[in-house]
Amino acid sequence: MGRHWPDRLPVPQGLGRSGLKAPGAFLEETIESQPDAVDRLLRDPLSRSVVSRLSGRSRIFLVGTGTSHHGALVGQYLLRSVGLDAWAITAFEFANYPPRFTAHDGLVLLSHRGSKRFSQAALQGFSSQDHWVAITGEGSPLTGPGVVYTVAQERSPVHTASHTGAILRLAQLAVALGSPPWDAELARLPDAIGAAVSLRPQVVEAVDRLNLTRVVHFVGGGPAYATALEGALKLREAAYLSTEGHELESILHGPLISLDAEDSVVVMAQPGATLERTGELTAALHEIGATTVAVGASATSLSETTLQLETPEIDERLAPIVNAVPLQWLALEVSRRVGVDADSFRAVGRYAAAQSKFTL
Repeated sequence: MGRHWPDRLPVPQGLGRSGLKAPGAFLEETIESQPDAVDRLLRDPLSRSVVSRLSGRSRIFLVGTGTSHHGALVGQYLLRSVGLDAWAITAFEFANYPPRFTAHDGLVLLSHRGSKRFSQAALQGFSSQDHWVAITGEGSPLTGPGVVYTVAQERSPVHTASHTGAILRLAQLAVALGSPPWDAELARLPDAIGAAVSLRPQVVEAVDRLNLTRVVHFVGGGPAYATALEGALKLREAAYLSTEGHELESILHGPLISLDAEDSVVVMAQPGATLERTGELTAALHEIGATTVAVGASATSLSETTLQLETPEIDERLAPIVNAVPLQWLALEVSRRVGVDADSFRAVGRYAAAQSKFTL
């Protein structure tokens, strides 16, 4: 039986369309804005007063929810690369099941809008009010000497530029706190993101190969695990499809046996410690007969994949800023293919009733 695609839905109250008529037009516009947005942030270094709040901290927690948690996962690798003991934790866990704090801890909170319940609770519950930094969008209600801004609030609820902007801010923080081996590569990011934006035609070709009537799987290891999670979330948010994000090693320990030739898998392919294992996974998926799309600087090295989306080579700790972009295009193009407005958030009918049962 063919799948019944969700109806195209109206944009939630307050977002508006401002003359942009195509479904997902706000999302499209924001994806395209990212090279310029990152270039602007690179020319806006963090203030000394912000950096001083985390200087000398021996352990730093990075806290967020959803896409912001994915940014935190990348951030822990960026901060570890300068010798810090950095750990990503979801805001709900941090607020309700906090670790035992010490006098040497610091906190980095990531929140697009700055208004979410457990993000605010995490900040309020942190034991030291002098050693936190909050990375948030312009116009956020978060205030104080530790607040760092990224980009203007996005008009699409499918966040993209605020995600890449937040990771860029984390990279700037790592540079300010130490001497990372990837420091010189930061200046290459706007052009690398621009090259990823230009992959849209190849992404459209990839959409033609995916079986959208089944769960779409995303896989990554190390920093790319966050990208896999983000790709899965963007496709859910934009197109209302079922997806799953897997950690590279974990998919081999059980989940793989549930896949068959009808399934589609997007695999992150980046130079680094995960690449050899990624090649073993794609070889196994080839034997099963699944459709596989490789995304990343090493995509073309995985010859047994169905299609490759090659992005510019950059340090794997910075690569999530670049490799998120083709997955953002994937979410938008699939949403249009199945007739969903990605600038909506399904706040109608039973979904509006469901959303009335909780607060974010």
